[in-house]
Amino acid sequence: MSALSVHASDYTVIYVQGDDAKSYLQGQLTQDLNDIPQGQWRWAGHCSAKGKLWACLRVCHYEQGYALLCSSTEAQVALGELKKYAVFSKVEISQATLPVVGILSSDEEVTTHFNIDSANSVNVVDGGVILRLAPDRYVYIGEQFKDSDVQQTQAVLAQQIKAGEPSLNSAAIDEFVPQMVNLQALGGISFKKGCYTGQETVARMKYLGKNKRAMFIVKAAYSQLLGANEESPEHTLDLERQVGENWRRAGTLISQACHNGELVGLAVLPNDTELDVQLRAKHAPEVLFNIEPLPYSLTEE
Repeated sequence: MSALSVHASDYTVIYVQGDDAKSYLQGQLTQDLNDIPQGQWRWAGHCSAKGKLWACLRVCHYEQGYALLCSSTEAQVALGELKKYAVFSKVEISQATLPVVGILSSDEEVTTHFNIDSANSVNVVDGGVILRLAPDRYVYIGEQFKDSDVQQTQAVLAQQIKAGEPSLNSAAIDEFVPQMVNLQALGGISFKKGCYTGQETVARMKYLGKNKRAMFIVKAAYSQLLGANEESPEHTLDLERQVGENWRRAGTLISQACHNGELVGLAVLPNDTELDVQLRAKHAPEVLFNIEPLPYSLTEE
């Protein structure tokens, strides 16, 4: 039994390798790959031609190319879109077959267990790769842990949500530009690199002040996930805000997790939403959400 706190995750990895891996991804992602040093990872967005996100990715060097970490839901779309034009480049794109688990243990415990360099956010270890996502929060790609070592909880996603780190559920894919899920605040958008798919829209949002939405952390005292609404599935994850005695549409949940008796989520709302506003789930009005402070600033320099 592992001494580490190992949890199931919905992460998966897309490998992009080959002579043209870097140049190919430069034309696909919002991040400048020249700014990703060995041993470190960076956020990036993968967008449609209209600048709408297919996936929010953590990107790092891997063998003769790059590893792209995202949710399994995002990978289903991103993998297909990345492969569309790969035939014209010397690049191979595949989804990892290795399991991906989350580790919620102290930095000291993890670095000692894997014998890794704590200065790196990416370390290659025997049989896999480990990424340091934040203090005391890691992702391990490999087969070191047995099924009995892995706790079947939503703790990993809950911690990601509380950190204000985006991932997209199926309804949110191809709906939002990167700034609407705060990728610029996480250093996931380069405004100085060359052209990439969707760049025109992303740049317009920044330089013309077109973006009117942002991502917020929300929390409710509710012990289960919001499920499908068979009568109106398109509104399953819609949120409403209280305006006087009435309720009006506010936005939508793009991610949710239930852990330790609370429901946490990431919601895209108008970027001028007051932090003390009361929110509720449209199809489950008994579920009342409060907005939690983001651990980073949305104010651009």
